[in-house]
Amino acid sequence: MEDQQLHTTFRMTGLLAGYLRNTLSDAERLELEQWLAAHESNRAILEELINEEKAAEEWRKLAYYRERTEKARKELAAEVAKRKAFRIRRLFFYRAAGVLLLVLAAAAAIWQTQFRKPDHITTAEYAENVLPGSQKAQLVLSNGNSMELNTGSDTSFMQGASVKVQQQQGLLAYEDINNNYEEIQFHQLITPKGGEYHLLLEDGTHVWMNAASSIRFPTRFTGTERRVQLSGEAYFEVAKDAKKPFIVDINQHTSIQVLGTRFNVNAYTDEEKIHTTLLEGAVAVNSGSFGRAIAPGQRAVTDHDGNKAIIVEPADTIRAVAWKNGVFDFNDTKLSEVMRQVSRWYNIDIVYEKSIPDIKVWGRMERNQNLQQLITILNGMDVRVKLESINKLIVLQ
Repeated sequence: MEDQQLHTTFRMTGLLAGYLRNTLSDAERLELEQWLAAHESNRAILEELINEEKAAEEWRKLAYYRERTEKARKELAAEVAKRKAFRIRRLFFYRAAGVLLLVLAAAAAIWQTQFRKPDHITTAEYAENVLPGSQKAQLVLSNGNSMELNTGSDTSFMQGASVKVQQQQGLLAYEDINNNYEEIQFHQLITPKGGEYHLLLEDGTHVWMNAASSIRFPTRFTGTERRVQLSGEAYFEVAKDAKKPFIVDINQHTSIQVLGTRFNVNAYTDEEKIHTTLLEGAVAVNSGSFGRAIAPGQRAVTDHDGNKAIIVEPADTIRAVAWKNGVFDFNDTKLSEVMRQVSRWYNIDIVYEKSIPDIKVWGRMERNQNLQQLITILNGMDVRVKLESINKLIVLQ
C-alpha cells in the first residue's frame, strides 16, 4: 500500500512539473485533471505551485537586474580609478563619487525602466483600485422582477407552491418540495462583467457561471428532458437521469445534449468559436445540420451560425476550467483573447492604440489579483499596456 502511494506521489509530482512547463501530452493532462478533481487539497497544491513559479520568475528578473547593476558599478569604479590616477584633488573626488552614485542609481533605474516598462503604467493608483471580479449576479423572476445576489445578501423564498429558492454565500439553490405540483416557471441568472456565481438546479445539477454570462432555466424540470439556455461561459456538473437528457441550448443553431457528465462551454458571442470541452461522461454537440459526439479529454469547436462542420480535437481540460478554479491560464493564448478575459473579469474597456498586436501570451496567475498586479505581469511578458482611467485599459504598439 505504501509503495502504491509513493508511486502515485512521484507520478503526480512529475505531471505537475510537466503542467508548469506546458509539456504534458493529452493523456497526461486528462490524468492530472482527474487527480485534481478528486480532492480540494490536490487543487490547492497546484495553485501553490503556480504562485511559487510566479515568485521564482520575479527572483530571476531581480537577479538579472542585480547583475546588470553590478556590472555598471564596476565600470564606474574603473572610471573613478582613472580619475585618481590623474591625481584629482580629494574634494573633487568626493564630489565625483557623489555624482557617480547618482549615475549608478540612474543607470539601475534606466535598466529597470527598459525591462519593466513602468512608463506603461502611468496611472498605477487607478490600477490598484480596480479589483478582480467577485460573486455577484442578478436573478430575473418569471414575473419580470429582479433581485441582486451577492455574498452579503442571503435570502430564501418560495417560487409558486412547489419550489424553494435559497441564496447563501454565492450559491443559488432550487429545491422541489412538492413533486405533484405541475406549475413551471422560468428564471434567468445573469452575471455581469466582474461577476461569477454558482447555481444548483432543482434536479441536482451544478452550474458555475463565469463573468458576463446568463442562463435561463425552469424552476423545476418536468416531462422527458431538462433544457436550459446559455449565453457566455459556464461549467456544468450534470446530475444523472437516464430518462431525462440534459440539453444546453446556445442559440438557435447550437445545442449540447448529455445524460450525466462534467463539461465546460465557452459560448461568448465576441469569441470566434464556441468551445465545448468534456471532462467526464459523454456529450453530443449539434450545430446546424451537423452533429458530433465527444469523449473525455476532447472538445468540440463550432461556429456561431452553424454553417460549418463541427471540429473535434484534443482539449486542454485544465486550461478550459482554469477560470472556475480561480486561475488565469494564458499559455499560448492570443493577446486579443487575453484582453477579452481581462475586460470581462475586471469590468474594464480594452482599447488598442493601433491594430491588435499579433502576439501570444504565456503564463498563469490567480484571478484574485488586482489590476495593477496583472499589469505588472503583462509588462513582464512584454505586453505594453496603460491604464488611462479606472475603466479604460489601452494596449500600446
